[in-house]
Amino acid sequence: MSAPYFPVEERPLQMVASLARFGTDFGHEGDARFFQVDDDRDAYVAAKREAPPERWFVAGEDEAARGARQEAYGWMLDTLEAEHPGLLGAAAREPEQGLHQLALLVQEDFAVLHAGDDDAGRCVALDVRFPSGWRPERLRDASFEAIHGPVPDFPTSAAAARGMVRAMVDRGPYVRFVWTLTPDDALDQHPDVRDRRAGWAAGGPGVFRVERQVTVPLPRTRSSVFLIRVYRTPLDALAPWQQRQLIEALRVMPDEVRRYKSLPTADALATLLDAA
Repeated sequence: MSAPYFPVEERPLQMVASLARFGTDFGHEGDARFFQVDDDRDAYVAAKREAPPERWFVAGEDEAARGARQEAYGWMLDTLEAEHPGLLGAAAREPEQGLHQLALLVQEDFAVLHAGDDDAGRCVALDVRFPSGWRPERLRDASFEAIHGPVPDFPTSAAAARGMVRAMVDRGPYVRFVWTLTPDDALDQHPDVRDRRAGWAAGGPGVFRVERQVTVPLPRTRSSVFLIRVYRTPLDALAPWQQRQLIEALRVMPDEVRRYKSLPTADALATLLDAA
């Protein structure tokens, strides 16, 4: 399905939060829904079943971690029943197993973050089967600051990280969009599965990939559900103005950000588009 979002600007890309209030009208009929279901759902679910088991886990057996998972699971059940009646079927009613069962019903990946007493943030549950060039298995037992440490331009101080955690668990819900380019349209872009640099060197046609990311506060346990929905569009299916905007965005993108995201140069992208 073509991406309904095109969050590309002709200015240097900064790896910052850029949050908008959830429910903001971006011109897509699913903007008001947390879980977006479309005709590609069967393909997403089939691809999820092929992902290795280290892509999903629960972490922490303490009362706080279990409480966060319980509240997250309850919110997901209630939200899916309200937004997509009949989709749940016979989903389990116990969060430790039920979270993973829910993952195979929706097109979103997700994580559950608990603030902790120090607001450092820790991932207490995760099911990310379609990562865009990163390793979700490394989030186990990692703080919010450690998770984002490798990201260029991302605030690196502990105080800034705690502020972002408080925003996720105390405020919102929020939505943001992250875009990248990939050599192929595979949903799973884990670096151990897809070598993007080799893919670009092979001269693939290229795909525009957008993540719709939603943070939902869970006030009882000071936790948050983090939803990630992937959309893909072949580069040669984009409108000419969108192709030009992508080329210009790459042209002004800092080199360290482009290398982090394994993106081609502006000239290389222009050559690929001309060939297509």
